[in-house]
Amino acid sequence: MTPNELTLTAKQPRAKRDPIRDLRTHTEPYVTVGELAKYWSVSRKQIYKQIDAGTLHAIKLGPRLLRISTPEALLFERRANMHPPARPVGAAALVRSVGLADQVVRRQRLED
Repeated sequence: MTPNELTLTAKQPRAKRDPIRDLRTHTEPYVTVGELAKYWSVSRKQIYKQIDAGTLHAIKLGPRLLRISTPEALLFERRANMHPPARPVGAAALVRSVGLADQVVRRQRLED
């Protein structure tokens, strides 16, 4: 193989995703099972159990590839009384973010 052929066949490195610091201000529209597990300090198995039970809605992109919309994760967090890492936030911001998450999830479910 020539050096040019080697560069064409080499795997491209994946872009590293930023960890979730605050789910309410997370810029990505979808989160992975691993990201949520780390953020909520639970095992990935617990996230999969919630998905299987239907309490956390996920989008299946392939046989082993699931994504959860960020507003859906926020809604689950509120309903399940999850306690994410402590972070300073005003009460008004909390009310706005939960209200917006509810609206987005309802809209997504109606589109499905």
